[in-house]
Amino acid sequence: MPAASQFGSGFPDPCRKTPGDEAGIILEQLKSPTRDDIAAITTLWIATGLIPAIRDARQDIENCINADHGSLIIARHPSTRQIIATMMTGHDEFHGWIHYLAIAADAQNLGIGRELVTLAEDILRASGLSEVRVTIENATAGDFYAKLDYDWPDNATRPETTDNSQNMIMRKSLDQ
Repeated sequence: MPAASQFGSGFPDPCRKTPGDEAGIILEQLKSPTRDDIAAITTLWIATGLIPAIRDARQDIENCINADHGSLIIARHPSTRQIIATMMTGHDEFHGWIHYLAIAADAQNLGIGRELVTLAEDILRASGLSEVRVTIENATAGDFYAKLDYDWPDNATRPETTDNSQNMIMRKSLDQ
């Protein structure tokens, strides 16, 4: 069920005529995506570099939704209901994982990524897990997660450059 979030009330909304009358971003756990949802998610993931342009996100979405411990959370624009952000979270009974965190270019730097990661941590903590992990595909992602108190495992140091052939894992304790 979609729910208005506590954040994003300042999201630029060209459909609103009165300043200060903006609605918050809509968060939704997507359980039955429509064709339009899948197309929008695929477009977002391609635009943010998460998947190559020749790939359809349908299988990844279905795998997450059908997993015993998986959730696909999306953020929608308050008036257009366009998908502007995604995040998958789940666990393997040992570690929590965050995957496919993507924010549309015009929605970046508004705190949406931070809020989605906090939501994932809350979901995983409620599942009784003590650690969450994320695969880092580039230095920008590593910097983002480092600001959220994620660190490199003891046996790894932050690489100077991270390329797609050498993905790294960052982690964070949920026992706080």
